[in-house]
Amino acid sequence: MSEIEEALKRISSHPGVLGVAILDDQGKLARYTLPQDLAEKYGAALFDLLGLARTTVRDVDPQNDLMYLRIDTKKFEVLVAPYWGSVKYSLAGTHQEKGYTLFVLQRKPGQQQA
Repeated sequence: MSEIEEALKRISSHPGVLGVAILDDQGKLARYTLPQDLAEKYGAALFDLLGLARTTVRDVDPQNDLMYLRIDTKKFEVLVAPYWGSVKYSLAGTHQEKGYTLFVLQRKPGQQQA
């Protein structure tokens, strides 16, 4: 089992966690433990929201960046951890910004299982 799979399994095993998903830099699902339809629905919405949030943070302070986003709803908490980094693509030293986003969907503390 890869380190990524082990980390997803460890996070998913926490009480109240419904599942975890990783999005690539295009917003496509790379890995997930949520049901696919739920992962796709949350993934698409969160990817768009993350873009807006990151732009807002950088507009206020261009030297800053979005590190973490937490969304609290009546039923769930959504924890979003984006990563943007420079990835070397060729021997010529070309760099391109690539990233991924990890999000966790969990029940709020005290919330009954549906």
